[in-house]
Amino acid sequence: MYSVDIDVGGTLTDGLFSDGQRTVCTKVDSTPHDLTVCLFDCLSQGAARLGFSDLGSLLEKVELLRWSTTITSNVLAELRGPKLGLLVTQGHEKDLYGSDDTSVLLNKLVNENNVIGIDGVHDPAVLNAVRLLLENGVRRICISLKGALQDPESEQRIKRIIDEQYPDHYLGSVPVLTGSDVCQNPDDTTRTYYAVINAYLHSALAATLFKAEDELRYAQGYSRTFLISHINGGVAGVSKTRAIDTLESGPVLGIYGAAYLAKAYGLKRVLAMDVGGTTAKLGIIHDGEPLHTQQSDLFGIPVRVNLPYLRSIALGGGSVVTAHENGVRLGPESMGSFPGPACYGLGGDKATLTDAFVTAGFIDPEYFLGGSKHLDLAAAREAIDGQVARPGGISVEQACGAIIDTADDMVAGMITKASQEIGQDLSDHVLFAYGGNGGLFACGVAQRAGIRTTYLFDLGPVFSAFGSSVSDICHVYERSFHLLLRDGAEVTPLNQILEEMRNQGVRDLLGEGITPENTECSVELEVSRAGDTTRCVKSLKPSFDSDAELRRIVTPDLPGGNATVELVRMRLKKAISKPALVMKEKGDHDPSGAQLGMRRVLQQSGKQEATLYRWELLRPGNVVPGGSILESANSTYLVPPRWNLEIDHYGNALIKRGAS
Repeated sequence: MYSVDIDVGGTLTDGLFSDGQRTVCTKVDSTPHDLTVCLFDCLSQGAARLGFSDLGSLLEKVELLRWSTTITSNVLAELRGPKLGLLVTQGHEKDLYGSDDTSVLLNKLVNENNVIGIDGVHDPAVLNAVRLLLENGVRRICISLKGALQDPESEQRIKRIIDEQYPDHYLGSVPVLTGSDVCQNPDDTTRTYYAVINAYLHSALAATLFKAEDELRYAQGYSRTFLISHINGGVAGVSKTRAIDTLESGPVLGIYGAAYLAKAYGLKRVLAMDVGGTTAKLGIIHDGEPLHTQQSDLFGIPVRVNLPYLRSIALGGGSVVTAHENGVRLGPESMGSFPGPACYGLGGDKATLTDAFVTAGFIDPEYFLGGSKHLDLAAAREAIDGQVARPGGISVEQACGAIIDTADDMVAGMITKASQEIGQDLSDHVLFAYGGNGGLFACGVAQRAGIRTTYLFDLGPVFSAFGSSVSDICHVYERSFHLLLRDGAEVTPLNQILEEMRNQGVRDLLGEGITPENTECSVELEVSRAGDTTRCVKSLKPSFDSDAELRRIVTPDLPGGNATVELVRMRLKKAISKPALVMKEKGDHDPSGAQLGMRRVLQQSGKQEATLYRWELLRPGNVVPGGSILESANSTYLVPPRWNLEIDHYGNALIKRGAS
């Protein structure tokens, strides 16, 4: 039986197909107009690569199908969601319970004219507000009142008033939701933001997921569970997926894949760098686990939610390049997969980073994506010349050097910013570089960040799909819960809530057709102490025998004085099959069996001859000297002068700086 993992990127969609013995990777162009198209293109290509006569024949042999999608990220980044209406407590129409006079949501996700303050629960006032919103053309209505998590009845009462006056058959496609139903966070601002974001994204995600699921079931006959990747690093069924759960799920799965390999290598401190066709992203791994942060950012919208640390910039192979003052500027505009960079020959007439890589000799135009797509070197050079070199008064080679240097600087800048945000020097970390362009950025970024060791991966071009393949089914439940942890504190109510969460998780698994046996529960308590920041304390125990036991778990992180539990979170995980890491015996250092020849490429000192190697022909133990390029079917890896690369016993590459 096969496991299949599909990751939709901004430019390319990656697939990973494995039966435990054989692994096949695929890449197809993403189709932003309808992401189900690239989903089935990727599945069909995988079926063909594996020798099946058609997709249906493959799906008969598929045990697990997992999909991470950029639908919600695209909608939020491009601000193309539906028109929303928001009912809040009167007096907070502008701040939405935040400390700023004007919330970042206003005129971004919801027009300020469609935010109405409610003073109490009065039928006429509520109906007048709803009537005004409907006249303004809103397609969804959110209700988020101050303090509603502790007392949700006011929100529910307003919802009932609206439902009674506008039944489903009348209101049609203008549903009503409450903040307390969407998010259990005690912070009024976060709960409001979560509700609004979820409403903004829901329609686009639901339409795509249900279309994909229907085609899988009714057109292709796939009867097993179709699992969707979540931002918590796990996967769940369509019916148990909120729109906000899927934001940045692909990049987060890449971070979890990096954590999986960090454990395998025994590495304590790792930076996970993903550079694709549209964006570059950075995560941090400590002691084999992704670093989490209480203050998260969802496309410029701050929320107080415990999520993996992830930062991103609009930079990738498709980033548009222009001459700017005394240098060059990259992005934020991207040419995507269509029409794509000028070298694609599909009508794109703007110079991009990929055009610079092709012109500089780093990417072989005849072997892009294993030769399945031929690139136009002349078109790439002409775009760089006309839009960057001549306007800047420099040569094409100088323009390419400036573009690539600027790109490396931008990605290295993420590491500098991350170091400032977490208050820690990150130069002692190992850099994991992946994504379709990660191999071209690895050494340049590492050198700028003062990092001496980096890893490149055999599955690097499809790394988020790899992260999906090592993910478990995971459901996360949150409840606001106030408990002062002093001597004699009563833990029975806490245990009751934890038991309710676990029972809900079991029901949800059964509802997805998944047996709940061998599930693992873990508990996270958000705990605060006067004068200190809120912290997350983890426990593998699903209940607590006494207040003394609970205090022993909490007080090591918060020594001295009383602490207060503010939020209870339970993660219910069910481990599912993962591809095994196959360790191979190392051979000799000589890489000549994989050597292809020479090619002139742009280096810091000008055009130089680089030795070419085929990545797939390298064997564990082979050492590749600096001044080399490694080409694989799905990516290109650059080893600059003064760096050495060695293939390790897993078939991945360890690169170190300092050797000539």
